[in-house]
Amino acid sequence: MTQLDLGNGYSIDMADVDRFIKALEDTRANLNRTLTVTAQRLYVQPPGHDDYSEAFALTMNSVIDQHRQWNLARQNELQDLINRVKAARDRYLHVEQNNTPRV
Repeated sequence: MTQLDLGNGYSIDMADVDRFIKALEDTRANLNRTLTVTAQRLYVQPPGHDDYSEAFALTMNSVIDQHRQWNLARQNELQDLINRVKAARDRYLHVEQNNTPRV
């Protein structure tokens, strides 16, 4: 079976490449949903009107922002991998099509 080299010592059978792409896309979509929920539900308002409440809210919102940045970075990494795998699949299919005898 033909293998698609993903780099870093990883490869995948061409027969499994579409399922692999789908799994990557599903994972990216899940990260995106998590990001949306986080942005909507986790913004912290100060529990009071004192300096400690303000500091608490700032700290918690900073952590939430760090999660958002981490999430976006993982989504970008996944999208880059998806694009690379799709491009490699398309190159393989193009070469295979060009090498197929036509009757």
